[in-house]
Amino acid sequence: MHSRRFKWAIFICAIAFATVLFLFSPFFYLDEIIVSGYNTVSREEIRDRLEADRTTNVLFFNQTAARRRIMENLYISGVTFTRSLPGRLYVEVRERRLAAYVEQSPGTFLFIDDFGRVLEVRSSITQPLPIIVGLNFTHFAIGEILDIPDRTAFNIMTHYAQLVYRHDLVCRVTHINVADTSNTRILFGYVEFNVGCLSDAEAKIRIIAGMLAEIPENVRAVADLRDISGERGEFFLTILT
Repeated sequence: MHSRRFKWAIFICAIAFATVLFLFSPFFYLDEIIVSGYNTVSREEIRDRLEADRTTNVLFFNQTAARRRIMENLYISGVTFTRSLPGRLYVEVRERRLAAYVEQSPGTFLFIDDFGRVLEVRSSITQPLPIIVGLNFTHFAIGEILDIPDRTAFNIMTHYAQLVYRHDLVCRVTHINVADTSNTRILFGYVEFNVGCLSDAEAKIRIIAGMLAEIPENVRAVADLRDISGERGEFFLTILT
């Protein structure tokens, strides 16, 4: 009886040992990494931050540490890993969207996302996006949302930045001025729109899109869209000479 139990114990131990050897064998070594969801951050940077190579075992790949390293880049808000045995790893990243610039001082720009988070600081802008002017703040921290005492100005900034992106106007906006939150001004090249506050913001942006389609290039004009009730958008436009 004891001999039979001993044989069964030996057999189970042998199976367990063989299983462990198999799990740690080159059969599960990483042979392919598929990265998706990246735009601002390069595929090469994401792969480098994985710190994985062809001797990395997919089963025991440390996802927590890799996620932490990848998200050190503030343009990335989240990472999802999926294993496909025996040796494939899918990496899906979710990026924050660069929405606007805030000129912190002459020649110094804060790069912010849709929610007012500072992603980085540079001495020049990198792509056509609105520059936010008129914000009053005394300090900022990279990776944190701007601490702006005037929450109305902050909300106007983020809301209109999101709207111009949603309506495919973001590359045409040059400035959003929130110095006076009751007279918010959005500049598209030579055309300035006074949109007032957040009231009817969506409708105002739709009117702006329609007006811009009709205004010839290089024409200087101003438009008062503070109150759009009962009027047609084009009636607010004044051509400057």
